[in-house]
Amino acid sequence: MKTLTHVILIAALALAVGCGGDSGGGPTTPPVTDAAILSLGWTAYGNDDPIEAEEQFRKLLDRGKLLAEAHDGLGWMFSSENEPDSAAVHFAAAVAEGADALPIGDQTRAGQAFAASAQGQHQASLDAAAEVAAGWVFTHDTTIDYDDVIVVRAVSHYALAGFEAALAAVQELEPGFTADVGTVDGRGLLAAKIEELIAG
Repeated sequence: MKTLTHVILIAALALAVGCGGDSGGGPTTPPVTDAAILSLGWTAYGNDDPIEAEEQFRKLLDRGKLLAEAHDGLGWMFSSENEPDSAAVHFAAAVAEGADALPIGDQTRAGQAFAASAQGQHQASLDAAAEVAAGWVFTHDTTIDYDDVIVVRAVSHYALAGFEAALAAVQELEPGFTADVGTVDGRGLLAAKIEELIAG
């Protein structure tokens, strides 16, 4: 599984906002649209430029536009910087702004699951993971997908001593794997398999 810090990162073009033009009434530069700012943020994210990504996503918050999308972007940006507490705040804000009803719903919930797991909030991680559709792929980094959600479920079930559920999650990825989780040795085998899946 790719770690939270895998998600992202880009160096974006400097944003030119506002109008220009000569004193003779020549052509002016059209205002930058909200969608263009969002795109610049994700471009920066993909180019491993979190400072630029954060600047662009926060511009949307300042404008009061595309709030769910902006908070989702900030959640992934902070995840990529291994700051799960900040990521969790923004994913929760994205959900509050209606992310579940938007095309970003699955990626917001997946990010929320990853961040909560990193915080040690394992039930919250499981709750978020349950909202992610099977087959999900992260648009902005296709190396992150539903398999990673399954792995984070296995991690959280194991952390909550739900060893049978953790085993079942692992078996979604490796049906031939088995372990007697009623024994210490079996739980050790399961933990080792989960670690192997995380290392991916």
